[in-house]
Amino acid sequence: MARHRSAALALLGMICAAPAAQAAPPLPPSCLDLPTLEAARVHQFQTMMMAVSLRCRAHGVDVESSFSRMMAAHRATFAAADRVMHGYVTPAHGFAGAHAFDSYATVLANRYGGGATSLATCGAIDGAMRVVTADASGARLHGVALAMIGRPEMDRMACAAAGTKPALPPATALALASPAPAVP
Repeated sequence: MARHRSAALALLGMICAAPAAQAAPPLPPSCLDLPTLEAARVHQFQTMMMAVSLRCRAHGVDVESSFSRMMAAHRATFAAADRVMHGYVTPAHGFAGAHAFDSYATVLANRYGGGATSLATCGAIDGAMRVVTADASGARLHGVALAMIGRPEMDRMACAAAGTKPALPPATALALASPAPAVP
């Protein structure tokens, strides 16, 4: 319990301490174009927050009101991400069948539906949603989504459908091509 509390408090501290308009960290390698990658990240963040809200409710902690306020405050951003994801989940991108988007959404929900839940975790997630809600510009939403969803599931699925690995930044590719130093 103490470990969960420490991790949850550290997460909340990082989110609250970060300035709203900060330089974006380098993005991880991706098989998606940047707009689709960002939409996938925001969409997955929304799904994660919804699943965590439900888990917290099952533990007697109400964070659903914070989730609802966050959704209302950033309705346009979440709706835009949803439209992009619906537009991406098509046969042209390796998704087949009338229920392809539903299958993708279920994969996301299942990913977060069974996570570890504690009072401290619920408190930290509630705090994160409040921080995101308080920033009408959306910068915190995108920053927190990036911090919590480094590589969205859709990117993994896009790479698998294409049979490729994400493109590596030049410095990473160079480092991988160099021989590893000998360990004494």
